[in-house]
Amino acid sequence: MHKWYEKSGPDSETVLSCRVRLARNFADLPFPSKMSRSDLERSRERVRRALSLCTRAQDYRYILMEEMTESEAVSFAERQLCTPEFIAKTSGRALFFTSDEGDSITVNGADHLRIQILRTGNQLSEALEVADQLDTQLDRSLRFAFRRDLGYLTQSPMDLGTGMVAGLQLHLPALEQLGEMDRICTDLIGLGFVMRSLYGTDAAIYEMRNRITLGISETEAVQNLSALAKQVIMREKRAREEMLSQPQTQEKIRDRLSTLQTARILPQEVFFGCYSKIRVGIFAGLVRGLTAEQLDTLKIAVQPATLTVQAGRELDAKQCQIRRAQLISTALQGVRLC
Repeated sequence: MHKWYEKSGPDSETVLSCRVRLARNFADLPFPSKMSRSDLERSRERVRRALSLCTRAQDYRYILMEEMTESEAVSFAERQLCTPEFIAKTSGRALFFTSDEGDSITVNGADHLRIQILRTGNQLSEALEVADQLDTQLDRSLRFAFRRDLGYLTQSPMDLGTGMVAGLQLHLPALEQLGEMDRICTDLIGLGFVMRSLYGTDAAIYEMRNRITLGISETEAVQNLSALAKQVIMREKRAREEMLSQPQTQEKIRDRLSTLQTARILPQEVFFGCYSKIRVGIFAGLVRGLTAEQLDTLKIAVQPATLTVQAGRELDAKQCQIRRAQLISTALQGVRLC
């Protein structure tokens, strides 16, 4: 089965992916940080039983985190199935995820469970709908901690209310080049949203997400996020038109493509700088023989722990860089500029 990130999605020129995450807790158990070993096992088993009664139950894989190697656990985080914080402590924790890795549930992390739905492009409304359906099905068997005045109770007060985080992963190379990202990030904080850089500034990949979860519905939060993201996307499109009109832009794309095709050792930060320029070239019609979906799939495949898991043995930093270069150069054979 194809993974969720191998598919195309709406507005994919600028929106790499979207996610919706719902935090939920049991009313009759302490928060995970205060749970005993027997409480952790009870929580895990509750979720397993409840999920077995849900639609698509057979599509979920069940992982006990303490049985995973360090590289396997880190690879889950690289593939966005869970957070780095979730894998920092594996005892008593579990992970459920579908075969396409788009839907996942973490158990006994910061909260008793967190539902996460990932989709390519700008599909926030669909992701929310899927998350809500799964939440409703699980709630038939599980009694989540909820108060009328506060909403869903969570370990972090920042998540009280809807318990929802909705986010868009955006590719904003033109705005990055213009030096506008610091101001945009500051402006968004004042509006109740967060924009943070991922993979370093050369990658120009940012996640934009909501901060406010109290006194607002999930639908309103997603609508507000989508409206603000639309403004950022339009600014990027205008700035990108200007960037592409500059002769040096095509030369940079040519140079970065050559780097990836000929490198024998490839650090991750170098890959992401090249990735950003080549992705711009694909949507500008300047790169032939490579789709954005193929490039985005490589973005996942070349991360250190995922490379190690695929190799079937532990790799040191230099071995990872060599293997990354080999994988990329093979994948880009025949790719050229128009």
